[in-house]
Amino acid sequence: MIRRLTSVALFTALLGLGACTVLPESEALSVYQFPSPPAGSVSSEPRLPLSLRVNTPQAGYAFSGPRIMVVTADNQLQSYKGVRWSDPSPQLLREYLAVSLQRSGALSSVTTDEHALHADVHLDTNLRRFQLNTDGTPRIVIELDARLVNPESRRIYVNHSFLVQQPVTSTQITDVVQGYGQATGDLTQQLLAWTRQQLAPLSHD
Repeated sequence: MIRRLTSVALFTALLGLGACTVLPESEALSVYQFPSPPAGSVSSEPRLPLSLRVNTPQAGYAFSGPRIMVVTADNQLQSYKGVRWSDPSPQLLREYLAVSLQRSGALSSVTTDEHALHADVHLDTNLRRFQLNTDGTPRIVIELDARLVNPESRRIYVNHSFLVQQPVTSTQITDVVQGYGQATGDLTQQLLAWTRQQLAPLSHD
């Protein structure tokens, strides 16, 4: 009798445990690759005999993940439901910048902190904004604080803030992704010109 009661109790407990472990269906996600840098043209200016390491941008919580962030007219920070990038935004931006700088031929070599190789100069950045603004004309907004740093002394050679605003045709995700590519390309061209201008004197030291 005791064994029978024990079996019934155990069966009932297992049923209860099974009910508690039923999880809601996971959110369906559409994963988008970040636009690739254009092939571009190699700089006609002499290559600087310096190596540069592009470090992963620092970012606040909202921009440190793979979500595509949206700022509404009433200043709410939201994200596209069911949509994300293939990697966190800082890593995507790091790779875009590194590939673009390498392809430009402006420097002897360009690496990233992913490989932690020695470089003459480090490019450190803070990603302040990386979002779609929907107040007024929809536009991609990227704000990046950049600084060129001596890796040995950690002394900052120079710093500069970049702000790019790229209008988009609509808030449809395909137009938004295209807008991110255009905005990041614009930012990269500005950053490349600034980096070369600032590093030119160092190459003669």
